[in-house]
Amino acid sequence: MGDDSDWMKLPVDQKCEHKVWKARLNGYEEALKLFQRIDDKSPEWAKYQGIIKNFVTDSNSVAQLKGLEAVLAFVENAHMASRTVGEVLSGVVCKVFNQPKARAKELASDICLMYIEIEKADIVQEELIKGLENKNPKVVVACVETIRRALCEFGSKTVTLKPIVKVLPKLFESRERAVRHEAKLLAVEVYRWIRDSLRPPLQNINSVQLKELEEEWVKVPSSAPRQSRFLRSQQDLRAKFEEQQAVAGSDGDWEDVADSAPQVDPYELQDPVEILSKLPKDFFVKIEAKKWQERKEALEALEILAKHPKLDNGDYGDVVRALKRVIGKDTNVILVSLAAKCLAGLALGLRKNFGTYAGNVVPTILDKFKEKKPAVVQSLQEAIDAVFLTTTLQNLSEDMLAVMDNKNPSIKQQASLFLTRSIRLSTPSTLPKSLLKPLCAALLKQVNDPAPEVRDAAIKALGTAMKVAGEKAVNPFLADLDKLKVDKVRCVCVCVCIQLKSEPGTEGGTGAKSKKPAETKEIVETELSVEVCDELAAAVLPASCVKMLDSSNWKERLASMEEFYQVAEQMDISVMPCQALVRMLAKKPGWKETNFQVMQLKLQVVAVVAQRGRFSTTSASVVLDALVEKMGDVKCGGKAKDALTAIGEACSLSWIAEQVVSLAFAQKNPKNQAETLNWLANAMKEFGFTGINVKAFINHVKTALGVSNPAIRAAAISLLGVMYLYMGASLRMFFEDEKAALLAQIDAEFEKMQGQTPPAPTRGSIKRTGGQEEGEEAKEEGGAGDIMDLLPRTDISDKITEDMVSKVGDKNWKIRKEGLNEVAAVLSEAKFIKPSVGDLPITLKGRLSDSNKILVQQTLSIMQQMAIAMGPALKQHVKTLGIPVITVLGDIKNTVRAAGMATLNSWVEQTGMKVWLEGEELSEELKRENPFLRQELLGWLAVHLPTMRSVPSDLMLCVPPLLGCLEDRNVDVRKRAQDVLPVFMMHLGFDKMNKATGKLKIRCILFPLIILDVFTTCLESICGKFN
Repeated sequence: MGDDSDWMKLPVDQKCEHKVWKARLNGYEEALKLFQRIDDKSPEWAKYQGIIKNFVTDSNSVAQLKGLEAVLAFVENAHMASRTVGEVLSGVVCKVFNQPKARAKELASDICLMYIEIEKADIVQEELIKGLENKNPKVVVACVETIRRALCEFGSKTVTLKPIVKVLPKLFESRERAVRHEAKLLAVEVYRWIRDSLRPPLQNINSVQLKELEEEWVKVPSSAPRQSRFLRSQQDLRAKFEEQQAVAGSDGDWEDVADSAPQVDPYELQDPVEILSKLPKDFFVKIEAKKWQERKEALEALEILAKHPKLDNGDYGDVVRALKRVIGKDTNVILVSLAAKCLAGLALGLRKNFGTYAGNVVPTILDKFKEKKPAVVQSLQEAIDAVFLTTTLQNLSEDMLAVMDNKNPSIKQQASLFLTRSIRLSTPSTLPKSLLKPLCAALLKQVNDPAPEVRDAAIKALGTAMKVAGEKAVNPFLADLDKLKVDKVRCVCVCVCIQLKSEPGTEGGTGAKSKKPAETKEIVETELSVEVCDELAAAVLPASCVKMLDSSNWKERLASMEEFYQVAEQMDISVMPCQALVRMLAKKPGWKETNFQVMQLKLQVVAVVAQRGRFSTTSASVVLDALVEKMGDVKCGGKAKDALTAIGEACSLSWIAEQVVSLAFAQKNPKNQAETLNWLANAMKEFGFTGINVKAFINHVKTALGVSNPAIRAAAISLLGVMYLYMGASLRMFFEDEKAALLAQIDAEFEKMQGQTPPAPTRGSIKRTGGQEEGEEAKEEGGAGDIMDLLPRTDISDKITEDMVSKVGDKNWKIRKEGLNEVAAVLSEAKFIKPSVGDLPITLKGRLSDSNKILVQQTLSIMQQMAIAMGPALKQHVKTLGIPVITVLGDIKNTVRAAGMATLNSWVEQTGMKVWLEGEELSEELKRENPFLRQELLGWLAVHLPTMRSVPSDLMLCVPPLLGCLEDRNVDVRKRAQDVLPVFMMHLGFDKMNKATGKLKIRCILFPLIILDVFTTCLESICGKFN
């Protein structure tokens, strides 16, 4: 008893560590009571953080049982419980799951689930998966059972299924019957959540076991499973769930409470297989052999490897080029079909990673559709459909449009059918007007083709486009099509609608969220005769007003106009005859009025009528010439500009601007011309740039720059400065032929605008419909958009010869340099190029890792030249050639890194940032443990991410390596990571970032500082707006 009295006086935490098991038992009992009553923020918890692991690993089974109860209470209530998950679960798996007592195992399983509830599902799952490797079958059974419980209660959004599916086949091979039985129960539970996506990974298990599984799967209810237990961050869902459960009972419908099981792609459950090293050593020799049997052997070997459902990423450039040669040039149709199957297998296995090669193979496949044998055509169709899934319709549009003019009807038919299938997989957001317009124009030509199969395929494509993009988007292109063919297009649209409804998940445009386009109803009005206008005006204007309009006494005319203005200002919009009123203003002396006061009132009347009435372009045409004549007038110019602005709001700036500039340059008054350009520059800022006919304006500006009057030239340069805000550096390309002195003035104006953003529209329909936001998003998407389409572009694919490609890849650096010089010469000569550049991207990619740094810099210079020459279409080469530039940022030489960064920025200027953040390529680069690369890449992201309104979900892939950079040895890397982290948090949200920091060693110290930094940044931003 004396010994007992000694430990009885000890504090609770010391009892829990005592050598005597009775002391520990007593300590655990008191700790349990303590954990159930103290506040979750109490400092008492800290005493137990370091010893809580001992509770579960106690050597005495009686004390261990009570210790498990205490641990469960600790995890449930302690604010710091998440920090103990790794060590506690390691003890649970090794020291509790092997116990014979069912109560101990039950408590251990409850502890695991409680850790999941406090947002530590990934670590819990990792420890349980490790436990499956334990030699003791009891431990394995308990781990499998706990995983099954976690999945059943928390659902597949919380419990990651891929690692579970990966270990299932191995569990079915176990010698222990209990393990196999528990594995079967787990497989049934997984099937409940992902259904048939589980079948492919389990196809190779024992046939008897598979049959048993099939029988169990049939019994699984068809209703979608839902989670019954919720994370701490999902407590709002839990409250709704319990509330509806209480109201509806056990048969209630809780669809709106918890998210249903997410659709799982079987591809994501597979492990990638590396096949490049498994190719026969003589593959490339055989595939070019003269004997077709040898070529067939090489293709058959590749076909077997390409059948793996998921392939490891690698450099498949040489393999794809070899297959491309077979498809394009081989005369043996059997080999063509086999090569097409290999290409389809690679595309399906690599998915997004194959997108870098898509642009190279699609033209070849389309051209090969001239082959009429059904087996070959089917293989080519499967290949091109698989390739399309790795890229976008936008990237393939140039190749599609090029082949639409082919003379071979089979090629045109198959191109239209491929377009139909592609559009069905698109949404309104991936089928914008800029893409729809050229595609519809090409299809309309084929609708009138002599070959009936070509016509039918084109009509099918148009009908599908109408379904996805909407009738409103497609109807304008069908205006010149005869009624019979329009009806056929509509009929196809209805059929597509029926098919899409029967295929869940392929609804295309019907279910996709897209911004509602701006709707500006154009008022159509016929031109009225003078007599009719007089009658209409007389019906709404006082007789005295009409009588004195043409009086010879200026005071009477002034009084008449004052009365006219008052009536117009108060007139009901429904009875205002706009055209008649503005025509009345032209009555003698009309617009030749010499008294400036009368003239000012006339201009004010035009503005009021345009603002308040249903003002049409017909009414505007009556007065535009007169308004332009008064633009340069010292006393009336301001009122004339106000009237033009009002008409711009009524009829759209895009229409009035083109009319006004044409009228101004048809006159000889230089002051009118200069003031017109000045008004237009200001109007663009007020209305925005949407809808402006850039091509027409550039021609007018060039005319203005060529005149001798300095005021006109200055106004033209100011207008270019405003256009630069919207068009960017691409605008300069249109004026490179101007004289050096004039170009220097233009550059100086552009320099003033550097770093400025276009002001938000304050007038017109853009202001009302959110057009500015769309404009900003378009800018994010990449570069100058439709503006660059105005440039005449050259197809240089024929000039990128095999000889040039072999020179660039030669062993001798001097020959490589010569090849690069030839490439630069081709780009310089063409000036503006189409995106189809043959094998140039893959060729240049090889030179980015050249041992000769001079050649690396020359390659980067060529890539900058290529960015300017290709424009926004450069986007389709980002994955092939753009991402490898990031690797150059890790070079030891400052000059090479600087050249790499300049190249990156020149590409982003054309493509926008979004395409760079899609996929896993960027995160893979960030994982490279190169301090130079990490510094430069993180600095680059810190500059560009804040300019984006939204980011792709794939940016989340960069978070783990980013957090790893916080622990990097290099101080500059750590600093850059801390700088960019708040930007990531602003885009991805606190919860996602907080969850990702779970495995960060210094999380407890660093994360509060990060939060403080984010709040400080946001506060500075808000204060800046108010200042």
